[in-house]
Parts: sequence; C-alpha cells; structure tokens
Amino acid sequence: MLRDLNKTQNCVLQGTDGIIGTVADVYANDQTWKIHYLAANTGNWLQGRHVLISTQSFVHPQPEVGSFRALVSKGQVEGAPAFEIEKPFSWEKEREICNYYRWSTYFPIDERELSVFPGTLISANGLKDYSLQAADGEIGKVVNFLIDDAIWTVRYLVVDTSKWLAGRKVLISPMWNKSINWAERMMVVDLNQDQIEKSPEYDPSAPIERVYEIHLYQHYGKPHYW
Repeated sequence: MLRDLNKTQNCVLQGTDGIIGTVADVYANDQTWKIHYLAANTGNWLQGRHVLISTQSFVHPQPEVGSFRALVSKGQVEGAPAFEIEKPFSWEKEREICNYYRWSTYFPIDERELSVFPGTLISANGLKDYSLQAADGEIGKVVNFLIDDAIWTVRYLVVDTSKWLAGRKVLISPMWNKSINWAERMMVVDLNQDQIEKSPEYDPSAPIERVYEIHLYQHYGKPHYW
C-alpha cells in the first residue's frame, strides 16, 4: 500500500518490548529510491535523541493504526551508537550502527569501493521544498512523498505546482529524476512543462488506485513499475 510520508511521520515505532519513539525521517537510495533506514525521535525516553533503524528489522507495518514494529529491543536502542539527524549520512556512521545491530550494510564494506558505488543515501525531509525543474523550466516544488511500505520504496514525489498551475498537486515517479543539484536545492526530471501541466491531478484525500497509476504512466509515456 502507498503511504503519505507526511502522515507516516510521527507514527509510533514499537520495539519488541515497548515504544522506541516516533518516525522522524526516512533515508533512501537516490537512484533506486529504495528506503534503507528510518530515523526515530525517542522523545522523553532518551531525551529526544534520534536513532536509526534499518528497514531489515521491520515487520507488518501498521501506519493505519499509527505504528510500525521493529525487531529491536529498547535496551539495544539505548546502547546504540548516537545518530545525528542534522548531519549527512556517512559510510563510517552506517558501519558503526550496523556492526552494533549486526545488520547488513547499504554501503560497501570496503571504503575504497565508494568511488564506484552507485548512489548514496539521502534524507526525504532534506528534499522537501526542492524546486522541480522540467526540461524547459521550473514547474513546482517537492512537498511530500508516497512510499510503498511493503517493499520500502519511495514510489512518488508529490509536487506542488500552485505557483504555475493554480493550486494543483501532481505525482511524479522519482525514477524520472535525471539529477539533483544539492547546491541549488533543485531536482531535474526527464519531463517537460506541458506534460506536467496536463498530467492527472493528485487528490491527497483519495487513495491511489491502480487505474489512476495506469492513467498516469500512459500520460507520461513511461514504463510502469508493476
């Protein structure tokens, strides 16, 4: 099922023996858009410390009832290496955390392989408010994401085009992204303004049905993911 990331944030994260905290952010590969980690705010329990939990450890997501369950204990989380949500995700920090929990790592074990490793892990929160650049000019800004929690993937970017298209929100697959300009806070997509302007409108209050997705992919002339 596709989940609204903004609504998923602040969902309760349950460990094997109690509440760990609430979902604060997700970290995904910027090429495959597979989600590898959730960051959680531990609130009063650990004085607001943030912790990183691998999606490898999650079972039966239940955001409709406001919670996710991970196969880690509160004791494990309390003793885990610190994670600073404000800092970029690093090879060193992932290795430290994964060695502690005995999770498999996203980045290669050998640091020398990083230069040829495809993609990196990026924060979804960090991409919010990035401008969206079509082939022929700016068309909107990224305001949210839809995630598939069955396979932990960012399925769609929610783009606000109100500055150009009178309040419309549209969906764009992150797989149509050509590049990300970190310095200018901009995503460049393999689409033109007219395609986006005429795309099926996204209604955040309505569930995403397959018939809508078929219409969306046919409109853009892109191969579907299913």
